[in-house]
Amino acid sequence: MVIAALIALQMTAGLAELPPQQLAPGQCALFLWDRASGRRIAMLGHTPPILRLQRDGRALDLPVEARDGEAVMGFAPNSRFRQANRIYDVRLTILPATAGGAVVRDGSLTITETDGSAVVLPVAGLAGCPQ
Repeated sequence: MVIAALIALQMTAGLAELPPQQLAPGQCALFLWDRASGRRIAMLGHTPPILRLQRDGRALDLPVEARDGEAVMGFAPNSRFRQANRIYDVRLTILPATAGGAVVRDGSLTITETDGSAVVLPVAGLAGCPQ
């Protein structure tokens, strides 16, 4: 158990908090927070569909590889993004909000390395489109 915790810590150590993002009017985004730390760790862009995160001191915009499920505000509940040596699977329960946005109360970001090892981060999120 201790070894698994150390491996998970090592894999997530390179995932830094995403700085505040500037969105153009009408551009939608869904932001994800790590439930354990409360850090904003990722942004799903709507147009184009990307996963934005900070990893190993670099900003990354990864294009969507696959999407599945009924979209809410243009965001699919299941999405896959690929980096050269990692796969990022995003699984979300997206609920429309009355104020024109959406809420993610339950979700996960799974990071899988090329050797098959993986860490699952529980996430929560908010989606919106600045006017």
